[in-house]
Amino acid sequence: MSNHHAFRSTLPALRVALMCAALTALTTAPQLAQAQVAPRLAVSHYDVLRTELFSGIPVTAVFSPSQCPEGQGAGAKAAAPVVHGGFAVRDFMEIEGSNIGFSNQHLTLRPDGTPVLELAQYRVTPDDKATVTVSFLSPLTYQAVSAPQTFQCAIGAGLDFSIGLAGLLRR
Repeated sequence: MSNHHAFRSTLPALRVALMCAALTALTTAPQLAQAQVAPRLAVSHYDVLRTELFSGIPVTAVFSPSQCPEGQGAGAKAAAPVVHGGFAVRDFMEIEGSNIGFSNQHLTLRPDGTPVLELAQYRVTPDDKATVTVSFLSPLTYQAVSAPQTFQCAIGAGLDFSIGLAGLLRR
């Protein structure tokens, strides 16, 4: 038998296989099209933050108080400063169903040169909002040197999170 005839004998089997593949593609195409237009499930920033923190993935909090749409609540009534800053969230606590809390403290200088201990407390809630309370304490006595400032922020508007190398969480 020549090679030419061997090829012809496999040709009907190849045709049947191609026809089966085409038929399968045609019958599943509508299902695939519906799957592509199915609505995406909305995942809250809170859920992503919680998952990343409890997975041990590095998370950086980025705070921009002047971007908090509700401004300041209780505490000092001075205008929100136009500053941006961030820090790695290392220690945190979740009160299940209520909030994820973490804080940061550092020494800084006031404009007059007086050193103060700045303590920022963050509470992120499941509705993708956050309360940030910044207290200013004497580094010697830990007594308040001024009234605390409280900011009501939305995640993505005043408080963002950078997760690993993924960048800031945005909707």
